[in-house]
Amino acid sequence: MAFYQANKGKGAALAVVQAAGGVTIEVYDVIVANEADAAFFGGVSAQAVIAAIRAAGDADVALRINSPGGDVFAGVAMAQAIREHKGRVTAHVDGYAASAASLLVAAADEAVISPSGMVMIHKAWTIAMGNADDMMATAGLLEKIDGQLVEAYREKAGDTQDWAALMT
Repeated sequence: MAFYQANKGKGAALAVVQAAGGVTIEVYDVIVANEADAAFFGGVSAQAVIAAIRAAGDADVALRINSPGGDVFAGVAMAQAIREHKGRVTAHVDGYAASAASLLVAAADEAVISPSGMVMIHKAWTIAMGNADDMMATAGLLEKIDGQLVEAYREKAGDTQDWAALMT
């Protein structure tokens, strides 16, 4: 939470630049679900990124990423919008695409990682409270998310790695 509070109100996290050759969308912050979360915690919302992708029409999109990740379901929604985009989407990892941000890279038609850039993947995690039944249900959901993440990475990079073993 300290990171979110330090990030709150620091300014726009999403930049969209239109040029003759296409559209550049910069995701340079924590990924949050919606504009209300972005206003309160800071970060770039799935709503804003999806709207920018849709506004690009059929134009090619250069998606520039430097993000620690964030809300996995927001990342899943953004990745789906990338997959559905009719133009070509190239993900440029300018710094890092960690956690939920790695899903954007996996969904793009092409991934370009800067010489010192990084993509970080890991098992899903959360904070939960409740009784034993709640904890088991939460564990089941985390395992399901892990399986979906493995499939996203496998689809992008092929079945040459044990992706589940790489997610620590």
